[in-house]
This record gives sequence, structure tokens and C-alpha cells, in this order.
Amino acid sequence: MTASTHFGSGLGTGDDELMAMAIWAFGVVGLAVALCIDCAAQFTAMPVLFFGHIAAMLVCWCLMTSGSVIYVLPVSKSRDSVRAIHAAIQTCAVLVAVVGYCCIFRNHQLMGGSQFGFDPGNPPAKTAHALLGYLVLGCMLLQAFQGWSKYLGLQVGKIRHLAHPLNGRVLLVIMALNMALVLTTFPLSQALFIRLAGGILLTSAAAVILAGPAGKAAAREAVDAGEAMLLEAEKGYEQLASE
Repeated sequence: MTASTHFGSGLGTGDDELMAMAIWAFGVVGLAVALCIDCAAQFTAMPVLFFGHIAAMLVCWCLMTSGSVIYVLPVSKSRDSVRAIHAAIQTCAVLVAVVGYCCIFRNHQLMGGSQFGFDPGNPPAKTAHALLGYLVLGCMLLQAFQGWSKYLGLQVGKIRHLAHPLNGRVLLVIMALNMALVLTTFPLSQALFIRLAGGILLTSAAAVILAGPAGKAAAREAVDAGEAMLLEAEKGYEQLASE
């Protein structure tokens, strides 16, 4: 099955499933972009460095979400090309996250505040957000290293870092929870909080489901015998790693 047949006429059951998954994936990407813009718009009056942190982390989350579902989108006939797109998107997410961290680090410096959220009177949720933020950033850097190592290994038929896909999905969940957590510290109306926090959590959950082994397996196209064996091995090892 090629990408051109995913949306053709006379679709079979498998093609119907692929179309449904692609529609869900496009919906996830579109919702992530909309939430990114909607959330950023609520904080434009903040100091520039603080807003820079918020905007950068929102873009980072949007990129991570989009990069997670790229495997179920009909973007290329080549599985290897899709891996390259995934790697590029997630690398951009890491770079944007570093920019966001630099913004908040400098903002804390100028204000004489703690870099870890331990300022007197700081709400516990903000302290937890800061500490979780360091965890997320550290894991993102590790994921970037392992992801590129895995990608380069696959070019020569070697499978490395078997838990990389699973770790990425867990990381996306933690990041979404951390974003929802910090939103509790702002004076948002209940309706606005539910719209933003709920949207971020639901979008992330949908991306995690689509990015799972079943989702990626269903989206695989016909490949030559050598790549097919490699893909099946990769799928099997990922399932073992998740167990």
C-alpha cells in the first residue's frame, strides 16, 4: 500500500483505518497549534522574558505533539523519510525548549529570584513546575541524543535505544501535566482554565495513543524485504521495552 492509496476510492477496511488515523492525527496537530496560539494570547501583557518563556514552551509542546504523530500522517512513501522528519521536528522542539529556559533563567536573574522556584511565598505549584521543568528539559536532551543515535544506527541496520519511543510518549505526558499544573497558578476563569488545560491534556493523550506501537504499525507502508524485517524487529523490541 502506498501513500497515494490511503485516500483513494474503494477503500478496504485497512485503508479506512488508515484514513481515520490520519484524520485524527491532522486533528491533533491542528488542535495543538490552536491551543498554542490561544494560550499564548492570554499572556501577551507579561514581561518580555516571561512571555518568551511561555511562548517558547508552548511552541515546544506543539512541536513535540506534532512530531509524535508524524508516523501516522501520509507525508512520505518512505519510512526512512518519515523518521528524518520526526527527528527534525523533535530537534527543533529541543532547541525551542532551550530558548524558553534561557528566557526564564534570565528573568529570574534580573528579579533576583530562585532558579528552582524556592522563592518565599511562591505557590507550591510553581515550585513543582520549576522542578518538573528541569526534569523535562533534561529528558528532552537525553531523548534527542538517543533519538539521533537510534536514527543513525537504523541507517546501517542496527537497533539502539529500544525504549526511546516509549520514553518520548511518557515525556509528552509529563510535559502536558506540568503545563496544566502551572496554569493553576494564574488568575484564569474556570472556563478558560478548562479550555486550555483540558485541551492540552486531551491533545497530548491523543498524540500518545496515535504514537503507540499499534498506531505506527497500522500506518506502515509496503517496503522491501530488508526494511520490512527491520521494521518488524523494531516494533517487537519496542513492545518488549514497554513491558
